[in-house]
Amino acid sequence: METVNTQADEPAMTPAGFANPLPLGLLGYGMSTVLLSFVNADVYAMGTAVLAMAILFGGVAQMIVAIMSFRRNDSFAVAAFGGYAFLWLTLGFLTIGADHGWGAENSGRAMGWYLFVWALFSFGLFIGSLTLPRFLTLVLGLTVALLLLLAVGNWFDSTQVVKIGGWEGIVTGASAIYLAFAFLLNEMFGRTMLPVGEQLAHPTAPRPLGRPAAGPA
Repeated sequence: METVNTQADEPAMTPAGFANPLPLGLLGYGMSTVLLSFVNADVYAMGTAVLAMAILFGGVAQMIVAIMSFRRNDSFAVAAFGGYAFLWLTLGFLTIGADHGWGAENSGRAMGWYLFVWALFSFGLFIGSLTLPRFLTLVLGLTVALLLLLAVGNWFDSTQVVKIGGWEGIVTGASAIYLAFAFLLNEMFGRTMLPVGEQLAHPTAPRPLGRPAAGPA
């Protein structure tokens, strides 16, 4: 059975009979993060374009990727893409709810804790990603920093900190987009077109991102 190989010096391949869903998930995360981060950076105001992107590409698309990853026995991808799918979906419903008066509006303190919990979630993924390509670890490290900045900005009602978080979020989203096309192009060309880096830790029984467990396809 062919498997995804995420080493920097070898092309990424996919299991026979299954498409690789990881580039789609990373693009959903990265592109949605960039667009929302422009809002936080005060480049433009929140609008339906950002909201639709967040719910459909950030939320629904990543949930589809999580379901596909479940079939591929990729626990890390299920947790990462499934979790971030619900981050985008809950954020979208929070925004819609605030606009339509669905209950009391959340305070900055409440939103700060909401973002902080997601930062903890991302930190757990960051630790797990040490056994995966180094660039993925970078993306998750930037994600932790982004969520912490936004949490602090909400806790202290600091537009300046939120704005810094916005610019940092643009870098985070762009990094995820790069990784998505690295996985895609490396697979399509059968060689390393865009490097993703060696893993920082080597587990006893490594299972690189996208590699299914042993067993029938």
